Amino acid sequence: MEANLMDIKQVAEFLQMNKMTIYKLAREGRIPAFKVASEWRFRKDLIDRWLMGQLQGKPGIEGLALEMKPEAGKTVLIVDDEEIIRDFFARTFKDYRVITASGGEEALGIIRKDRPDLVLLDIKMPGIDGLETLKRIKQIDESIVVVMLSAYGTLETNLEAARSGAYTSIAKPFDSSYMDSVIKDAISSGAGFGEAAPPVRKPRKRKKAGVSGSSQ
Repeated sequence: MEANLMDIKQVAEFLQMNKMTIYKLAREGRIPAFKVASEWRFRKDLIDRWLMGQLQGKPGIEGLALEMKPEAGKTVLIVDDEEIIRDFFARTFKDYRVITASGGEEALGIIRKDRPDLVLLDIKMPGIDGLETLKRIKQIDESIVVVMLSAYGTLETNLEAARSGAYTSIAKPFDSSYMDSVIKDAISSGAGFGEAAPPVRKPRKRKKAGVSGSSQ
């Protein structure tokens, strides 16, 4: 580990706090932190500045906003067989670390080596479809947040996705600002396997669609 980076145990010892408290602060965005694979990491210089702010009666990390966006260090895996969809998300989520895969097998291979914070997963794909890929993702790591992408998904399909651990399902076509809001909510929620999933999310109609696809 780099000299300037700390893990949860080291930060807990440095701040003389419980490890679970540090974990909760990181999850809630109340202490400067980012993820490497599935592990939280902390920059020592930012922790020092955060601590100084606490001692001076300036709680939170507002002073670090320019250096520590909520998206900083977050990894999003885009799984869709349509290149236009993958490119759309790569442009939309430029503040995130974006990885793309054109199918389920490729996505599973990536996840085994590099755990993302969020997976955007198309339901209808050749080979392993989205629902089967979702189930296999949860077998690898239940904590990975998965959002399903659907053009004409039925209620039954969306319910099956929810039962399999999906955070939510989003209907195509997509609006970039709406998608950004949903993704931020999904990442901050950390909803995982066994938690109740929100209903299917549909784009607001006040804007024209940014991109569409043929998946269901």
